[in-house]
Amino acid sequence: MIRIAQAVVAGIVMLVAATGVALAQPRNALVIGNGAYTVLPALKTPATDAAIVAETLQAAGYDVTELHDLTRATIGQALRDFLDKLTASGPDGTAFVYYSGYGAQWKGENYLIPVDAPIEIDADLAKEAFSLRELLDELAATPASARIVILDAARDLPIGGAGRPPRQGLVPLRPTPGMLLAYSAAPGALTNDGNGEYSRYTGALVTAMRQPGLDIVDILKTAGLAVTTATRRAQAPWSASALTGALRLFDAPDQSSVPPNAGEPEAAPPR
Repeated sequence: MIRIAQAVVAGIVMLVAATGVALAQPRNALVIGNGAYTVLPALKTPATDAAIVAETLQAAGYDVTELHDLTRATIGQALRDFLDKLTASGPDGTAFVYYSGYGAQWKGENYLIPVDAPIEIDADLAKEAFSLRELLDELAATPASARIVILDAARDLPIGGAGRPPRQGLVPLRPTPGMLLAYSAAPGALTNDGNGEYSRYTGALVTAMRQPGLDIVDILKTAGLAVTTATRRAQAPWSASALTGALRLFDAPDQSSVPPNAGEPEAAPPR
């Protein structure tokens, strides 16, 4: 993992040097990887998912807060600290939130699940997990020119015992003006992480994020197509955008000044 991450970062550093990144506006990111669950089965990829997304966003000029294995006692304060950071950055800033871990719906609401949450039945979600709608409402009320929320969270939540009905993925939500919301699977559907070092979705996402000149909407379309194709339509990522302008992580290079292959990483995250 370390060698791959170092190779990716080295490639992105060359990309930034070649293309330049517009840093006039504050860019803040919160990246969360919840994998070390204690009541629910542990997850393999969120730690590496969060690390590679954080490294990519840092190379794109974001001030990244990277957190792992948030508990019931820490998740609320972590989100509050990030919202305060956005407020201090002013109305011209960009907010980027990425979460990998368990997420689930109950009674029309989506929840992000802390690693120590004692979830045994669906009703426990409202008591022990963190409401996604609450986070989105808080983001909408925070001054920023763009807000990006990407959730790699529609994993099967093994609760309810034998004979439980098939679990549904996340509920679709309409983003408020200036916001983009993306899920690793279509609303109501579940993801399959695959057998790689990263989840299938995050691997495709980071590969697309590192392509210079792509707008965030095009990044998500590119990643979604890659996942849909790789899974033969079994997993189809979803996104909804109410952004008011284009948002690029890396500018397109000036071909006259870029040496051949300068922007190509030594290794890409597997899909």
